[in-house]
Amino acid sequence: MFFNMFGQVKLRLAILLFVGFAALSSPVRADETAVVNAHPALWQVQQGEGKVYLLGSFHILPANYKWFNGILRRSFEDSQELVMEAEMTPEAIASIQAMVIKNAFFEGDDNLKNHLDEVHYDKMLSYANKLMGLDEAGARKSKPWFMAIQMSLISFMSSGMDPNSGVDKFLEKAAQQGQKTISGLETPQDAMMALIDHPLTVQSAMLSDTLDRLEDFQSYIKKYLEAWASGDAARLAKTMVEDMAEQQEMYQAVLVDRNKKWLPAIEAHINSGKTIFIVVGAAHLVGPDGLVIMLQNKGYDVAKIQ
Repeated sequence: MFFNMFGQVKLRLAILLFVGFAALSSPVRADETAVVNAHPALWQVQQGEGKVYLLGSFHILPANYKWFNGILRRSFEDSQELVMEAEMTPEAIASIQAMVIKNAFFEGDDNLKNHLDEVHYDKMLSYANKLMGLDEAGARKSKPWFMAIQMSLISFMSSGMDPNSGVDKFLEKAAQQGQKTISGLETPQDAMMALIDHPLTVQSAMLSDTLDRLEDFQSYIKKYLEAWASGDAARLAKTMVEDMAEQQEMYQAVLVDRNKKWLPAIEAHINSGKTIFIVVGAAHLVGPDGLVIMLQNKGYDVAKIQ
């Protein structure tokens, strides 16, 4: 999945960059379980006649999580436009597929064995066979970032997580039904490049960390879900952001740089005189480099309303 790509990223970027691959995936149905009532963090910025809501998203969820109610639902229904990280049109999905084909595999004689230590190479082969049915010849040609994403994505899906139950997909469908305008803060291609465009040393460290974390995968899922469902901004920052910040190159590319690029567009929405609902991955909103702090530093009054 979109795990942080190097050092000790601890499977966190899967949550941030799931949009592209979720759109290309088929869910595995979860077992029937008790309903979980979630209260994800929601902020409001009001400027003149304009109003912007900022929702911290979880891009992929178990079907039994219920979150679209109360003030969150009223805020969404009050809005005229839904703004997402990236709008996943059929053309965008086709473009992402082409990017994957172009960037996912080694050419010539190079292969994963040249970029992993023996322990992690053996782990990679074991998981590639167990999760994807790949033999060594098939597995070793994937570049590290792509192998990590495949393994993580399949692990999420087999744990009952469903992209069709994710916040973004749900709101996109609701916006279409309500005939709201839908737009994105970036192109899907930009989002993918933030994940792909890293040296092989960075990618390989990310894959090694992913392989280690897969051994305790369920505890990571539980931790992420509980933090998101709580709506506690400090807990979200500690769970989803702090470890990422230790890996400066990936943290900068995936979180900080994207937030900075989004900020002018978000300000334009705030000053548009319209009521707009913005949904981005929860980690983008919290912490010292989050959009909430960035907007407050610009002088906006950002009120947490859930």
